[in-house]
Amino acid sequence: MANYLAQFQTIKNSCDHIVIAVEDVSDLWPNIKSGFEERVPIKRASLNNKTRNPVLVENFPCEFILTTDSRLRSRFPQEQSLFWFREPYATIVLVTCEDLDEFKTILKPRLKLIVQNDEKEWFIVFVSRAHPSNDNAVKMAKKVYAKLEVDFSTKRRERCCKYDIHGPEANFWDDLESKIMECARNTLDRRVQFYEDEIRKLTEQRFMPVWNFCNFFILKESLAFMFEMAHLYEDALREYDELELCYLETVNMPGKQREFGGVDHGDDWAALLNHENKPLTQIVQDDSFREFEFRQYLFAYQSKLLFKLNRPFEVASRGHSFIIGFSKALTLHENMLPFCMREVWVITACLAIINATASPNYDGLVATDIEKEFYRLKGDLYSLCRVKFMRLAYLIGYGADIEKSPVNSALLSMLTWPKPPVWPSVPLDASPEVLEKEKVILQATPKIKHFGIQRKPLPLEPSVLLREANRRRASLSAGNVFEVFDGRPALIDGSASDASSRTPPSKKMNAISMSRTNSSPGTFDGSVDRPMRLAEIYVAAEHALKHTISDADLWKALSSVEEFEVSI
Repeated sequence: MANYLAQFQTIKNSCDHIVIAVEDVSDLWPNIKSGFEERVPIKRASLNNKTRNPVLVENFPCEFILTTDSRLRSRFPQEQSLFWFREPYATIVLVTCEDLDEFKTILKPRLKLIVQNDEKEWFIVFVSRAHPSNDNAVKMAKKVYAKLEVDFSTKRRERCCKYDIHGPEANFWDDLESKIMECARNTLDRRVQFYEDEIRKLTEQRFMPVWNFCNFFILKESLAFMFEMAHLYEDALREYDELELCYLETVNMPGKQREFGGVDHGDDWAALLNHENKPLTQIVQDDSFREFEFRQYLFAYQSKLLFKLNRPFEVASRGHSFIIGFSKALTLHENMLPFCMREVWVITACLAIINATASPNYDGLVATDIEKEFYRLKGDLYSLCRVKFMRLAYLIGYGADIEKSPVNSALLSMLTWPKPPVWPSVPLDASPEVLEKEKVILQATPKIKHFGIQRKPLPLEPSVLLREANRRRASLSAGNVFEVFDGRPALIDGSASDASSRTPPSKKMNAISMSRTNSSPGTFDGSVDRPMRLAEIYVAAEHALKHTISDADLWKALSSVEEFEVSI
């Protein structure tokens, strides 16, 4: 079944209406097509949801397609059952006849062959072409139609209706819509039962070696998509919720190595609201769904349905929880992802949710308490986005320009520095940039003190960044270990007097000497046999971020102190 994945996506992208097939026995469709198509979408319809309870559907979407159309031909049996959601939900048989003998000998046998398929929901529309001024023709049309009703309708099911081409009766359109919806309702019930039975069989095998999530996914999403096409959005949402739960249960099952994903160009920009970001065939590798792309794919469909249900609050609520939880997954795979991928992804994810739920069309549609919670959630998203943005700014040397407020310090102190497997190296041609950063550091150093008090640095401070970055260097030279602290012992723990009293003068001189030596032009080769200084860490991080960040606007916000201050 996994071989049908590409075809499944193509079919989904081409389907957006419930198909009503038209079997045009008497070549009538060109003459009556416009009148029929003016009736769609059906304004008010009744369908059964998954629990077989009636649900009122507004603007039921359907499309009339001739059975001779190429879209309904060349279907292989296996495809028909697998992609059953795209098959017609009703078949309208168009006929006309002006002679009883012709009806008995020609039309009736042909109709019997057409409607003998038990799985097809059908009804017959008899088109009368008799002109009202021709009494004999009108009487004959009535006789033929009466005979048609006797032969094809039953006490349990009315299968026929009569359309007068010269002016249909007022109740014809109501009768037509009623018969279409009866057929569609019965077809939907039958197909839901089919998908549920197949899904149940696979669910019972999910902890067995033969389990294949791809097969389960196609069936489950086919059911969800069928509900979505029928505008049964609640049922479709429930299917995607269950699909997500099943995936989370099986994604970490032992026995199969799975690629996480997130290493393609542009993956830093969250795809929480774009289910078409990547084709399914790109998400799936050897029947295994890459977690990075697939979980966003599922959330995007959930959000799409929630917006159709006019529940932006729930998009914001789910979005905030998803971002927090998915950020932890990114942390677990940080050593395989681009530099600062987690921070950039969280920023773009928060912005996507904020922008998508900011439409004024949603105002005033919820209770006051929910509205208040809505704004609180959006505030949390702004806060999370802002602190991640400040973390990136600290990483490239803008820390001195961030307001030293208790809120900023508290938020930033709860964030760890990035932990790539190896810290990025300084590019060979970056000597001028390093020197410029060192000038900025020297100018910004006095700002650390307030009212003559030297406070102990929080985890966001440069001394900790130095340790974190240099731990990830491939090797450290024992003779240069004091360079970890940039030749300034005062930054080891934030206390200048304590550090000076514990450090022998000779070693302090050696450290300063080494720092000066390594600050000379021409030595910024990114070598891993000595620790990096703070300026080098800033420059290396900035160059690495350029490769991670794909969005021009986000990079512009970090391209200079002035742009950063405007953005924050």
